[in-house]
Amino acid sequence: MKLSMTSRHASNWVDRGERPAPKVQRTLAFFFDRHDVADQAWLSDAAQTIVGMVEADASEVLIAGYLKHLAREHGIEFPARARLASVAVWHIAKAALVRDAAVRLLNSDVVARRDHVPPPLSVWLAERLLTSEELAQLGDEQGET
Repeated sequence: MKLSMTSRHASNWVDRGERPAPKVQRTLAFFFDRHDVADQAWLSDAAQTIVGMVEADASEVLIAGYLKHLAREHGIEFPARARLASVAVWHIAKAALVRDAAVRLLNSDVVARRDHVPPPLSVWLAERLLTSEELAQLGDEQGET
């Protein structure tokens, strides 16, 4: 059985399981004040790059540097509040990455094996610390009791 943390009826994009790149793209369009159809291609590429940077553990400071690079590359005067924008897009990407990691963990073999009952600690330790002869002797002694 596959478990889920998302629902298509949820009130926000994270809980609906949506990808972060479109949200980052929309935030970048607002930040750079670029809403023309002609700008959508580079904004989409930039959003994918930012999600990849966050996935690779980039900080919001590195994201701010990338935003500055984008402004220069596209001849845009660097907008005010770049630090705020970099924090916003970092959190958008991170929220989805954390959600995706939690879903993978939730559906991992460790969680799915609910029918498996681990042995008592004494048995687990004995199996790892005792030789086969000592283990057999322990079994004989416990059987006598």
